Amino acid sequence: MIRTDEWHDLTAGELPKLLPDKLESFGFTHDGSTYSYCEDLLAGSFRLYVRVQENGAIATLLLDTESEEPYVLHLVENAQGAFVGEVRAAYRAVLDRIGEACGEHGSFHGDYVEELLGYVKDTYGDEIEYPWKDTDAAVIRSHLSRKWYAVFMKVHPSKIGLGGSQPIRIMNLHGTAEQVTALVDGKRYFPGWHMNRKYWYTICLDGSIPRLELQQRIDESFALSQPKKRR
Repeated sequence: MIRTDEWHDLTAGELPKLLPDKLESFGFTHDGSTYSYCEDLLAGSFRLYVRVQENGAIATLLLDTESEEPYVLHLVENAQGAFVGEVRAAYRAVLDRIGEACGEHGSFHGDYVEELLGYVKDTYGDEIEYPWKDTDAAVIRSHLSRKWYAVFMKVHPSKIGLGGSQPIRIMNLHGTAEQVTALVDGKRYFPGWHMNRKYWYTICLDGSIPRLELQQRIDESFALSQPKKRR
C-alpha cells in the first residue's frame, strides 16, 4: 500500500491545469474523484504514478521497482550525476507529454508561458486559440481588430538556426521593420519563422527573454495589431 505522505505534490509551474475530459483518452483511469496513471521508466527500473484530484491537485510518486521504495533524488534540485539526470529527464518527459495532451494550453504550458498568457488575458482580455487541428501551433488575436499579435509554434531548433534534436517552443511577435532589424541577433531574437521576416521576429519560450522585457514586446506587437486611427 502506498502511503499518502509518499506522494510529491506538483506546483502550478510543473504542470498546467489538466482537463478531465482528456485524461482518460491519454490513459488515466477514473475512480470516484481521482484520476490515476502509471508508466514504467528506464526499461522498468522505475514506475511513475500520477494522480489528479477532482479539485485539480496533481501529485506524483516514483518507485524503484527493485526495492519497491520511493525514489526522490530527481526532485532534489542540487542532486547531480549522470544517473540522476537520466531519471529526472525520463520523469520530466512523461509530465511534458501529459501536459501537452491533457493541459488546457496543449504544447504551450509551464510557468513561463502560463505567466505570459495570464499577462495577455489580464491586460488585453485575449486568450490563446488553436485555429488548426495541429495543437503544436496557436495564436493570440486581438478581440478588437481580430488580427494576430502572437503566434506560437513547436518546431525543430534547426528551423531558427539553433542546435539540438528535441523540438522547442517558439513565439512570433509583430514589430516595425526598424525594430525587427534592431532586435534580431541570432541569440535571443531570431528572424520570424514562417512569417514575413521584415515585420515579424521569433523568440524561444525557454525563459531567455526576461518577463518584463517580454511583456514590453507583447505590448508593442498588440499596438501594431490595432486599426490605425484616422486623422
